[in-house]
Amino acid sequence: MNRSFTYLLVSFFLAGAVTVEAQNPAGKPKTTAPPANPGPTAPITRISTDLSDTANENKLVALALQGPEYDASVHKSKVDELELRRAKATWLNLLSISTNYNDQSFAKKSTTGTNNYVYPKYYFGITIPLGIIFSQGNTVKMARESIAQGKDQQEILARQIKANVLSKYKEYKLLSALIEMESETINDVQANFSQAEDNFRKGTITVESYMLVQRAKNDELTKVLNLQFRQDLIRIDIERMIGWPLDHVLRPVPGANPTNK
Repeated sequence: MNRSFTYLLVSFFLAGAVTVEAQNPAGKPKTTAPPANPGPTAPITRISTDLSDTANENKLVALALQGPEYDASVHKSKVDELELRRAKATWLNLLSISTNYNDQSFAKKSTTGTNNYVYPKYYFGITIPLGIIFSQGNTVKMARESIAQGKDQQEILARQIKANVLSKYKEYKLLSALIEMESETINDVQANFSQAEDNFRKGTITVESYMLVQRAKNDELTKVLNLQFRQDLIRIDIERMIGWPLDHVLRPVPGANPTNK
């Protein structure tokens, strides 16, 4: 009984080895089947919004740089240049020139009958304050540094004005796009509300359903009003910087050229 069981067990293992050898001949490594093709992936939907408007942006920047905020820095630069000129000429205000004559030249005749002349007849003198002369160099250097500092501040201000007006304009255009999108949504909501109102008159819907549709319409109207309010505030801020109505820049009026003041 034990011999038979051992014989059957050995035969079973031998048969399994033969089967494995037949499935993987020549000792080749077992390869795995490539995964099934999952099919084309769905494209990612992206919202493309182009907020760049180079022509109008250049107009807005040019108008903003003509405003009083930047113009004040131009006048400050001119004042610094005048201060430099005054610093260079300060020592001339302290320079004094004096002259006198020798009264001995007009003395009476001597007993011998000849005039006694004493030379020189005239004296000239120049007073130069040495302390001012030596310190004048530092004063001139300070005036030049003030001019350089003023130019740097002017450049910083120009960049700030440009960044402010461009960011405001881009936000203005973004709100315009959002208002347009919300307006399309309002059209659909208004159509649903009109249908719900008609069904409510016919008694085919409940009061709760009618109130839900009405609330959805009011919510969309509120969104549009808030967007329009934000856009109006930004438009006012832009017009404060450029000094002209924004519509005259975006849609030029015949006979009006805001960039040529």
